[in-house]
Amino acid sequence: MPLPVIVVHGGATKYREEHIPAIIHAVEHSAETGLKVLDKGGSAIAAAEAAIWALEETDLFTAGRGARPNRDGYVELNAMIMDGNKLESGAVIAVQDVVHPISLARYVLERTPNYQVAGLGAKKLYDEMIESGYRMESSPGETKNTPMGEGHDTVGCVVVDSHSRIASASSTSGWPGQLPGRVGDSPIIGAGVYANEVAAASCTGRGEQILRIVMGRMAVLYVEEGLGPKEASAKTMRLLKEKTSGEAGLILVDKKGNVGLGFDTPHMPVAVAYSGQDTYSSMTPEWPPSYRT
Repeated sequence: MPLPVIVVHGGATKYREEHIPAIIHAVEHSAETGLKVLDKGGSAIAAAEAAIWALEETDLFTAGRGARPNRDGYVELNAMIMDGNKLESGAVIAVQDVVHPISLARYVLERTPNYQVAGLGAKKLYDEMIESGYRMESSPGETKNTPMGEGHDTVGCVVVDSHSRIASASSTSGWPGQLPGRVGDSPIIGAGVYANEVAAASCTGRGEQILRIVMGRMAVLYVEEGLGPKEASAKTMRLLKEKTSGEAGLILVDKKGNVGLGFDTPHMPVAVAYSGQDTYSSMTPEWPPSYRT
């Protein structure tokens, strides 16, 4: 397959019919935003941040502006981004008063020796990020998009750039009404997000089920063992169903740009964008789509 490529998802759940056109537009815009970064020579990490930022900017998903409050009425956000070729990641957990946690997760990755920062420490790090000029604010707690990136459930993406560098990312506020301090799979390495030099996965759905099988790592492991992303995704979904009650999904890409995906929910909005090709999008995706088989 041609490179670069980016795949984004808007969660594994059931969406109301009246929201579907806006959701499809959002995932298409996200994938095309990330692809523009790649076409300008940006890295997989830069594209992943830009794509997730675009989804956080909508109010259609339980991430960013669409984040939902927990049981006590306040919002806690989680986000993670992973550089597969370096096997390094950055995550923020239960951070408050931040609109775009994906940018803060990238700051953790690139500007600190740590991989995960939580709670008040994450908010202090946000203030440090702004003060250092790493990102600019448009209003308190709200970062502007990166220059190359301008133009209801967890959101995520996987990316391979033109140099076969791989990244994966995710952003969420978790379940509406969840226990304060609850942390699902999204900011946990190997569970909701995983990437190495072979492949990358981003998972979504019931976090506790995803955590039980370290779903992202298993999907990538199956690719390492010789399966294509399509077969690896199917095997991961079988494992999920065998060991848990399911209700989840994933997107997967290997270093050659081959894509796989799987879900057992009514909807998992997905967009796939390859450089120089039309963007594929669907609420109930199949890959490869029938018109390309």
